[in-house]
Amino acid sequence: MDRRKALKNLGLGAGFFVATPTIVSLLQSCQDTPTVAVIEPKFLSMDEGHAVKSMVDLIIPSDDKVPGAVDVGVHEFFDAYMDQVATEEEQALRKLQFAALAEKFQAANGKGLGEGTSEEYDGILATYLKADQETQDGYNQKMGEFFAAYAEDPMATPDMDAAAFNLATSLQGMTIWAWKTSEAIGKNVLWYDPVPGQQIGCIPLEDANGGKAMAL
Repeated sequence: MDRRKALKNLGLGAGFFVATPTIVSLLQSCQDTPTVAVIEPKFLSMDEGHAVKSMVDLIIPSDDKVPGAVDVGVHEFFDAYMDQVATEEEQALRKLQFAALAEKFQAANGKGLGEGTSEEYDGILATYLKADQETQDGYNQKMGEFFAAYAEDPMATPDMDAAAFNLATSLQGMTIWAWKTSEAIGKNVLWYDPVPGQQIGCIPLEDANGGKAMAL
């Protein structure tokens, strides 16, 4: 993958994911890991791993009926994907974004990522994911300018807020994608039909699997 394509993919968050057998298998292997096990991340530092797990759990929490993103191993999938699938270019850029997140988290809470509470991470996510459209457009413009500069000069550095925003939105997109793609959600929560294609019009919603989204 060339530099410009890596930059484009990183900016798109989870939008460039294709459910290839390799990526689905990677997601499944993360889901099969016992949730009680202490997982040492491969790409992320322990502090970054704590941050990702905390934010993933906030993006799609569990309840008494539906498992959340952490329950199906989305945080482990993020680490495994970055370690085994992402290019060195993408890895370097993610590390820049985590450095930006750490700086903003320290400024807001007076502590490092590894010491953050769920409430503090909720505040960070709210800062970026609930920003008004004008602010988000500004972040995207600054990241676009950074990507253009970085493509020519690997020593270029991003705006800290824009980089933290890009990481938050990318993590949100990957969390939703991986959660919906996991076997536990696809088969047990969404409408799962391994041989789709039948067209039946004008039927009650209750007869169309209660209006659930289709897993495939």
